[in-house]
Amino acid sequence: MGSDPELSRDRLLYQVAAELTSSLDLDEVLGRVMDRVIELMHASRGFVVLVDRRTGELEVRSARGEADEEKSKQFLGSRTVVEQTVRESTPVLSTDASLDERFKGQQSVILHNLRSIIAVPLNVRGKTIGAVYVDNPFRAGIFEEPDKEFLQAIADLAAIAIDNAITYQHAEHMRRTFERYVNKSVTDWVLADPNRDKVFLPGERLRVTMLASDIAGFSTLSQELEAEELVDFLNHYFSRMVDIVLEHGGNVDKFQGDGLLVAFGAPVAMEDSAERAVAAARDMLKEIQRMNKERQRVGDSPFEVGMGLDTGYVVAGNVGSERRLEYTLIGVPVNNAAFLSKQRPAAVLMSQNTFRALGGSAPVVARQPMILKGAFHEIPIYALEPEEQVTADLKAAAPPQA
Repeated sequence: MGSDPELSRDRLLYQVAAELTSSLDLDEVLGRVMDRVIELMHASRGFVVLVDRRTGELEVRSARGEADEEKSKQFLGSRTVVEQTVRESTPVLSTDASLDERFKGQQSVILHNLRSIIAVPLNVRGKTIGAVYVDNPFRAGIFEEPDKEFLQAIADLAAIAIDNAITYQHAEHMRRTFERYVNKSVTDWVLADPNRDKVFLPGERLRVTMLASDIAGFSTLSQELEAEELVDFLNHYFSRMVDIVLEHGGNVDKFQGDGLLVAFGAPVAMEDSAERAVAAARDMLKEIQRMNKERQRVGDSPFEVGMGLDTGYVVAGNVGSERRLEYTLIGVPVNNAAFLSKQRPAAVLMSQNTFRALGGSAPVVARQPMILKGAFHEIPIYALEPEEQVTADLKAAAPPQA
């Protein structure tokens, strides 16, 4: 390594640190660790063994030096050495394991004819998360004390990179899991908020368009189906509806039995909340038609869904206790959308507020004015025309061809 081996090793460690910290992908980090260890230690084989967080068992996560892919997944070194290294959190060096009194008679040493061995712990924040192990099963005296210290220095860098990658992997898994229960826009909003460590925050006033949906005749449907069938139906239905909502930028506020409540414009404000809500409602209708065709093919009866839309101001914020919080929207549009979704026959009904917010950008039909829940005066109500009806109207209005 040149005339100044200490300086050369310092330079190598700097290079290793830069290389290992350039990725947060666990498999990539582990692969880089092994490649550099084998290269710098001139070892025949190497393994990174990590402690499983759930079981506490040792697991081979990366290996080099075995041509056989199946063998590379197994730990073929001295398990006794690795277990001692992890248990005592201290490095182990053996210049000839076959003659070493500490490991004499150990099955793995005899079976694999092990000679030169170094194993060092992977320590981070006072905790041992695994070990790096290298050996040469053919020659004794390959490694010396300075090699053990050098490998430990590499392992100390590797432990930080591995722990960062594991933490990132765990955080991403938790984020994806969290997004299954809370909409992505709320997740992003919470994580981006500099005050997210505060449990209760002042509510904010937002202009939104609320979309509520309700399956017509659901009580009858629930009596016809077994419990398992009913849950399967709802999961299948909601899965397809939620995908559409998310594609249009909506935030699923809550599931209420067979009902769905969606906000467009909260927690992130949007100028075109009414247009997005109507576009989502139209695509939801198309998807329901597709689902009914699928049901018809297997002899199941079709179903209808009523939807209600209202535009206006709501108060948005965290409501609950320090142990359980829920991002909640409170206001007249929430109630109006839910009320309109339950009107029969099922249709996509919108309030005058949503109709005005659209500015004539969607085809609608005026319905009988009604008094909404909690109100005292009738207001105009509009129904979104089904797309096939709009197409038929355009064809009827088109001039005859010569």
